[in-house]
Amino acid sequence: MRRPVPRAARVLVVLAIPCAAPAMGWLVFSHGTVIDGPLMLGPLMTAAPQFARAADDFRTACLVNGWGLLGIGGIGFIFGLFVLMPAGIVLLAAASPTRPRPRRFPVLVGGVVSAVTLGLAGWVLGPVWIGPYFQEPDAFLATVHEDSPLLGVGLRPTTLRVNATDLGHGATLVSLGETGGVPGGRLTVVFAPGAPTADLAVLRQRIAGLPGVSDARLCSPPAHNCR
Repeated sequence: MRRPVPRAARVLVVLAIPCAAPAMGWLVFSHGTVIDGPLMLGPLMTAAPQFARAADDFRTACLVNGWGLLGIGGIGFIFGLFVLMPAGIVLLAAASPTRPRPRRFPVLVGGVVSAVTLGLAGWVLGPVWIGPYFQEPDAFLATVHEDSPLLGVGLRPTTLRVNATDLGHGATLVSLGETGGVPGGRLTVVFAPGAPTADLAVLRQRIAGLPGVSDARLCSPPAHNCR
């Protein structure tokens, strides 16, 4: 009769999957490089042992994929593929409880590596992915209609200089861009953090008073997406 997979082994594989989060974060911010393939392969290899039902098959999958991730991470270390190595270590640790005589030390190592990896991932990726949602808005957005003179070449008034010095009232940066295929444009006015509420009210009125501009509103977090 085939032995079932111990719960401790499956728990370690579950912990190994988020250990691949740094790889996914790297993939998001790499903007298309030669390491995208291995980075995408890493999380898939990490989750593969969960499909095994017998302890022997589970152990084989953990060993093959664990050593594979370590190999990929070692070969591509200088290219950043080392981010796959913690998941590989945890997979190798997950193979231990499936042995006829399991040892506790590999399980302890897998737990420590998981905790350290997830802690570092949260520390690095948290401010980038989650932090902006807790920031106060720091920009006004406004809709520029397609018939607005602001969209004409050479007709931009001095109040829309990039450095926003003429706009005043806490404004620090002005940008005017397209809206993704929709006729018209989008006006973004970034203001200094901590600008007085009274200045922001005047700034919003000045933006709304520009020709062909409507719907001046505060940017919803994450604020950095408005720039």
